[in-house]
This record gives sequence, C-alpha cells and structure tokens, in this order.
Amino acid sequence: MTTGTVGKSKMTVELLPEEVDVLIVGAGAAGMTAALACRAKGLTVLVVEATDQVGGTTATSAGTLWLPCALPGADSALAQKLRSEARTYLEESIGPKADPRKIEALLDSGADLLAFLHDKTEVRLDQVAVHPDYLQHLPGASLGGRAFAPREYDGRLLGNEFSRIRPPMPEFMVFGGMMVSKADIPLLLAAHREPRALKHAMKLGLRYAADRLSGRRGTRLVMGNALVAQLFSSALKSGVLFAFETRVAQLSHDAGSFDVRVRSKQSEIAMRARNGVILAAGGFSGNTGLREQWLPEHGAQRTVAHAGNDGGGIGLGMALNAAVEVDHGSNAFWMPVSTLQRADGSTAHFPHIALDRAKPGSLAIDVSGRRFTNEANSYHHFCEAMLAQMADKSSNRFFLIADMSFVRQYGIGLIRPTARPARRFTDSGYLLRATSPQSLAEQLSVDSVALEQTLIRYNENAERGVDPDFHRGESALNRHNGDASTAPNPCLRALDLDDLCAVELTVADLGTSAGLATDDRARVLDRSGLAIPGLYACGNDMASMMRGAYPGPGTTLGPGMTFAWRAVEDLSSSMTASQCHGARGSTTAGNL
Repeated sequence: MTTGTVGKSKMTVELLPEEVDVLIVGAGAAGMTAALACRAKGLTVLVVEATDQVGGTTATSAGTLWLPCALPGADSALAQKLRSEARTYLEESIGPKADPRKIEALLDSGADLLAFLHDKTEVRLDQVAVHPDYLQHLPGASLGGRAFAPREYDGRLLGNEFSRIRPPMPEFMVFGGMMVSKADIPLLLAAHREPRALKHAMKLGLRYAADRLSGRRGTRLVMGNALVAQLFSSALKSGVLFAFETRVAQLSHDAGSFDVRVRSKQSEIAMRARNGVILAAGGFSGNTGLREQWLPEHGAQRTVAHAGNDGGGIGLGMALNAAVEVDHGSNAFWMPVSTLQRADGSTAHFPHIALDRAKPGSLAIDVSGRRFTNEANSYHHFCEAMLAQMADKSSNRFFLIADMSFVRQYGIGLIRPTARPARRFTDSGYLLRATSPQSLAEQLSVDSVALEQTLIRYNENAERGVDPDFHRGESALNRHNGDASTAPNPCLRALDLDDLCAVELTVADLGTSAGLATDDRARVLDRSGLAIPGLYACGNDMASMMRGAYPGPGTTLGPGMTFAWRAVEDLSSSMTASQCHGARGSTTAGNL
C-alpha cells in the first residue's frame, strides 16, 4: 500500500523495520497526534498498540478538547486578553501546586496545535461558542470559546480500516449501532411533532439502515469516534506504521537512542528507536494494582476508561528510573455512573454526564436521605462531593431521584426518554419505583423521615425557583445543562411525590491524573528531576498538569494532544540535520 491511500496491510512482527526514528507506545489521541507531528517533520515512526483497535478512551468520549487559547490569526490585543484570563483561571483552578511553565506551554502551543491539525491533517475541530468552564465562580472563567469539538466524519472513507476504530459504549448508540450527537437528541425527540426534526431523524435512520446492510454499526461518526477516525486516517495517509496487538516488552536507552524488544502473541523481536520514544498508553485505569495503590479506596472499584489503559507506558518509564507524581488530590478524573449487567454478562457503567442530573425535577441523596451537593455541577465535581462523603464515612451509597414525568421527558441513566421503561430495568433493580416517599425510602434503605423532609423542602424551593442549600441553577454551567424552557430556574421543578423513581449512583474514573513526571516540553524526568534523554510522555501517561483539577470540557484531551505536539517539537529540535533522515521510500502506511 502506498502513502496517501487507506487500506489494510497484514504483516507479522518479524517484518517490522529494524530501526525507526521515533517509537510511540499507544494509539490514542495523544499517540496519534505525536505520530502525525513526527511525519510532518519527516521522521519515520512506529506506533505500538497493545489492542487491535485505535482510540482508547478517546473513542468512547465526547472528543472535546479544552484549549484556552486564541485562534490562530486572532487580533493581538484580544489574544493577550484571552491569554491573561486563561492563565488566571488555570492558576486558580489548579491551586498552589500549579506549574507556571506548563500553564504557559499550554497557552503557547494550543493555537499551534490547532493550526497544525488544520493544515497538516484531516482533523477538523469547531470552536464551541457556548460551553461554560466548570468552575464559574473562579476569576478568569469563560462562558465559551475554550472547547473545540470534532466535526462529523464519514467512516466509509476508511474502507476496510473502519473496523480499527474502537466503537462507543453500546449504551451510547441507538438501534444497536447508530451514533447520535448531543445536537441530534432534541431533534430525535421532537421528530413526531416537528417536520424539520422528522426530516433529520429520517436522514439518520436511512443512513444507518444502509450501513447495517454491510456492517455491524453505523459509519456516521461523531464526538470521540470522529476525532479518532480523523487522526487515524491522517496517520495512515502520512505513512505512520502501526503494530497492533503488540507490546514493548523491554526498553533500554543510551544517550537518547533506545533498544527495544517488541512482543506480539506469536513472537518477539529487537529493534531500535534512533531518536526517541513517546509514551502515550493512556494511564493506569485498567491496572488493578496501581488503582489500589494510587486511587482513594472508594474510587478504585470502577472505571469508564478503556480497559487497555493498563499502566504499560508508565511501567516502561519507571523501569528507566522515571519519577511519578502521585499527589494529585485523588489522582484521577471522575464520573458518576449507574450500573447494569448486560445480556452477555458484562457490566455497563453508564456515565451520568449532564442529561439527567442537571435537568429540572431530579435530585441526588446519600444514605442519610438528604442532598449532599449541587446536582448540576460538572461530573468531576459531583463525584468529588461523593468521595468526600465516603472519606468521612458519612455515606457510601448515593441515589438520583426523579418522578416518572421526568423519565418521560429526559430519561434517566440508561433509560432513554420514554413513557414506559422496559421491564428489564425494574426487574433487575436498576430502576426503583414508588408511590410515596416512605415506600421509596424503604426500597433505598434510607431514613424515611429524612427523605420525606428532603423532598418536601426541595419541592417548596423548586416552586420558587431557588436552591438556598446548594445554589443549583445559579451558575452559567448549571443553566447551560438545564432546560431553558423551565422557568424561573432551568434546573429546578417540583417532583410528583406519588410517582417517584430512583437509580443508584457510584463513582468511576474516566481517566487517571497521576503519572510520569515531565517538564513543560513533555520530557520524562528521572527521580533526580533531570530529563531522561529522548524519553517523552503525553496523554494520561504524563502526570496531568491539572494535578487533579478539572477546569472544563476536554481537560484531558486538550493538554494531552498539545503536549504530544510539544514533545515532537522538542525531539526534532534536539536532532542534528544528519540525524533527521526524512521520509524513506521504504516506508509504507498501514498496519503491522
């Protein structure tokens, strides 16, 4: 297969090149960004991926990048103003442990990353005008412009390589395999009453039906799947080599060059990375031992991150005397989830992002029967409140309560908007229903008096459109995720106490924050604080510059891809002209 085409090249590990300029561990968004940056510099690059698909956790995410920077070409005065506000917000969000050099690096290179992706790759991102930062009370917070979302992508353009794109969670698709975006949801719900919405729904349905004639799922890709597909297609066309179901078994270095042992299920070979290794294997969400060691006790049980993120990249760095940062608050980024056993015996952990918690007519309680936080806050900060309750032993069980009119309008958890939830949700105990607060309290094993008082107080305040207890609906973020058609507060309305329901919530991580210590150029640091020549880390293998803080949507992807780009900039600048071999005629795009 020649460069510039997309196809499948089936080769064994024995046919890997003896040498490449750069070896990248992990085919997620950060790893593929680094690979594309390498190819733009004329460097040969091999991406080693432990699984048989690309994308990692990015493929199942919203695919949003948080980049607090001015767009390329922005007016200089405006750019300086935006930069100053972003710097203030980051310093306030992260706190006293913030690294000012990494903040400046993100502010410096965010626009460069966007320009690179637009000019040199197929990745297309749109600035989201209205998407509030998550900590609106802090100085420098913005109402929008810092989030960048991937455009829809036609998976058919990948041909046979489409199967390499890791699919979304099954529960995030409809009809067994059709992706829908946040913008699609209101149109699909209104299809029975609005001609424009019906036309959109029919278009999606017909496209999906055609896809299923020849494949297992739809090829209209949105959110994280779209970002991954754009990166992967670009990588194949630019000559990036991929070795799937392959691991780096051993890594040793000498003045920036690396001897590597690469292992597949069938065999193991030796090769050399002449100029550098970039670790981008996704962190340690899938590693039970590291989870128990580095995460809080009550946060170590569940994850919505990709299971293949098993700490392999971090382990390779530690074997080379790399330091790790494990003092990032709770060392992960968090998501509230509800759980249900699937028909195949696996467990679905459904993320409660914003489609139910922030909507009017729901509230969350702990085991005392009382509310414990603002339900419309971001998923990460909602979980921080849960973890705080668990840490002081106040509660270890949590529930999202609504009424059945809420379920009809918004759905709840795994249950999409419906007048009559499928019986499997009640039979399994996923959805609990009750005709009184006392009955619900009995089913939840919480104090009935406390629960009734909580519901009555909530309803009284909701009628007035205020929440004196937790200020729900007061921030721009709360209102953005609420329902604008509900007045006076888009996040509050009274519940019908004769038709209640509840879903149990638990804490899961959506990615890890602790990881390999790096500098502002993504160079991995040893235990003495010195850079290990030629070794870089990005994505969740790199200890997050946020140190456990979560300032906005895409907190992991934006910095992850930015520091991947910076790693290659540093790597290439440290090379002499004679070391930069350029694109070789023997290099082919494809999979190994």
